Amino acid sequence: MSETTILDEHEETLSELKALFTEAGFGAPEVFGCAPGRVNVIGEHIDYNGGLVLPAAIDRWVRVAMSRRSDGKVRLISAQSTDAMVEFSVSVDLAPEGKSWGNYVKGVVAGLLKEGIEVPGFDAVVNSTVPVGGGLSSSAALEAVFGKMILTLIGVEMEDIALAKLCQKAEHDFAGVPCGLMDQAAVILCEEGKLLMLDCVDDSFQHASFDDPDWGLLIINSCVSHELSDGGYAARRDACHEAARILGVDTLREVDPAKLEEVLQTPGLTEEMRRYVRHVVTEIARTLETVKVLSERDYKRAGELLNASHASLRDDYRVSCVELDFIAALAQKQEGVAGCRMTGGGFGGSAIALVRRDCVDTLTALIEERYRAEFGIEPKIFETRPMGGARAWMA
Repeated sequence: MSETTILDEHEETLSELKALFTEAGFGAPEVFGCAPGRVNVIGEHIDYNGGLVLPAAIDRWVRVAMSRRSDGKVRLISAQSTDAMVEFSVSVDLAPEGKSWGNYVKGVVAGLLKEGIEVPGFDAVVNSTVPVGGGLSSSAALEAVFGKMILTLIGVEMEDIALAKLCQKAEHDFAGVPCGLMDQAAVILCEEGKLLMLDCVDDSFQHASFDDPDWGLLIINSCVSHELSDGGYAARRDACHEAARILGVDTLREVDPAKLEEVLQTPGLTEEMRRYVRHVVTEIARTLETVKVLSERDYKRAGELLNASHASLRDDYRVSCVELDFIAALAQKQEGVAGCRMTGGGFGGSAIALVRRDCVDTLTALIEERYRAEFGIEPKIFETRPMGGARAWMA
C-alpha cells in the first residue's frame, strides 16, 4: 500500500491524533504509525504445538503519533485509557509495573536495547479501534506499531519476522503471556487481500489469497470473558507438551493424521491428553485444507472446515463457552453463511463467520436480536477484509 493510500485511509484519525498530541503539550509529531488487529480464520491452539495457523489482519487499528525527546524519558497517553500519563525512562533495567498498558511499550523498548539499538526518549499518543478483550490482538498491534515507529524515528531497519519475535518476547517478559508467534507475525507480516499461513515450527510463512468481492469475514464479539482463561490456556499447553513427550515427538505436528486413532491408544496418555491431541492433529489438517479450498473459492467446504473447528474446540479442547456456542450455532443455520467458529484463546472473546457480503446486514441484525434476548448483552459485530500489516512513516 502506498504512502498516499495510507494517509487517505487514516486521514481523519491522524487529524485527531495531531490534536491530542498538541493538547498533551507534546508539540508536533515527527512520526505516525498504525498496526491492525488480527483474527485467526482457522488453526486454533496449535501455534504452541508446531502447527499451521491462518490469521488475517483486520481493519481495526492502533494508530500512534510520536516525537523524539532529548532527555531519555518516555511519555505515553492513550485516548482509550482513563489512566494518567504513563512515564518511564529508557534504561537497560526496564521492568514491568502492575497491569499498565505501558508495559507493552516498555517491553519493545527493552527488546530494541538488547539488540544494541540506541532508543531515544519520546512522547506518544495512542488512539485505538481494536477491541480490547475480544481476542483480536490489541496488545500485539500496540507492540508492533511502537516497534515500527521507533525504528522509523531513528532510521534503523529490522526484518519484519525479527521484529515480530522481539514483540513476542515483549509480551512474554512484560505482560506475562506465554503466547506463540502468530499474533505479532500477523499484525506485522499480513498483506492486503491475503491471509497469512504461518508455520509455527520454523516461522516460515506464505500468503494465501482471499480477495473475493462477494465474500467477507464477520467478527462477532461476544463481549464476555470468563475467568478460566488464564489457567486454562497454560494447562492445555502443558498437557500438549507432556503428550508430545509421551509420544516421543518434538511437537504434535509430527503425529500422522492417518494414524491418529492408533496414536491415541498410546499408554500414558490421559483422557484429557487424548482429546487435546485429537484436536491439534485434526486442526492442523483442517488449516491446510482451508488454504486449498479458499484458493479454489470453494466456500461451502471452507465453511464446513470452520464448523468442524468450532466443534473440536468445544468438545475436545473445551475452550468455548455457552455464549460462543450460541453465536456459532445460530450463524451456521443462516443463509449466506458458509461457516462460523470461535476464534482466539476461548472462554469468551469473538467468533468469526465466512459470510456472503449481501447477507451481512441481515445476519448482523439477527444475531444482535437473538443474542441480546438470550444473554442480555449487546454483541459488537463488524465485517472486515484482510488488511496490510503495521507500518510507520515520517510526518
